[in-house]
Amino acid sequence: MICVLFFLVNERSNGQGNWSMGPTVGPHLSSSYIEHTIYRVNLLSRPIKGFHGGLMFQYFSETYEESVNTGLRISINFTEKGWDQEYLDTLNTLQRVRTEMDYLNIPMESIFYVGSQKNKAYLLLGIYVDFLLQYDIPENPQDKSEKTDFWTFDPERDRSFAYGGKCGLGYQRNIGFGKISVDAYITYGFSNIMFTVDRSTDIPDMSNHWDTGLSISYLIPLTKKFKKSFSKI
Repeated sequence: MICVLFFLVNERSNGQGNWSMGPTVGPHLSSSYIEHTIYRVNLLSRPIKGFHGGLMFQYFSETYEESVNTGLRISINFTEKGWDQEYLDTLNTLQRVRTEMDYLNIPMESIFYVGSQKNKAYLLLGIYVDFLLQYDIPENPQDKSEKTDFWTFDPERDRSFAYGGKCGLGYQRNIGFGKISVDAYITYGFSNIMFTVDRSTDIPDMSNHWDTGLSISYLIPLTKKFKKSFSKI
């Protein structure tokens, strides 16, 4: 999808565009959706605070039209995900345990923007892949009431690779030598955290990460307009 969009962007911009790169950081809230299509899951997930940061690469065409223009963005991030799970103990008291999972996150996004060379407002649509780096998972609580289910990541059963979709809104402004971007986004996992091939078991067959947050990026140009470069040869 990204390769096809790059071709379309390059054709539409007539070879005029530039790449930029820089750091991106921000806070987010993450949690999980855990359910079973057959059995009822008595589980309540709560969002937790997290952080993400990494390196972003961005392409914008320099041919501005009256309608929406297009661009590309690829990032390599460290991102914290997880959730709090509430359960009732044997005394019917509400308790809470936390699952934390850190990923190498690689989002690939299409950018649809309006504006000028100095200011741009844009929509982000894309996909991401996750590679699990480390985790901190709780053990099954011994004081858990039979009324409450408990499920979390199991490294012997579950996969360390994940993927999902991402969308967001953002604003970018040129300042001096670089550009500052501010994005608000949401992601949802298309792959399951917990692996199961048999729906007759009680393992949840729907277990998806989600997170929503803000990203602030500072980008510096890598290339000038391609046409200018070619004219100097």
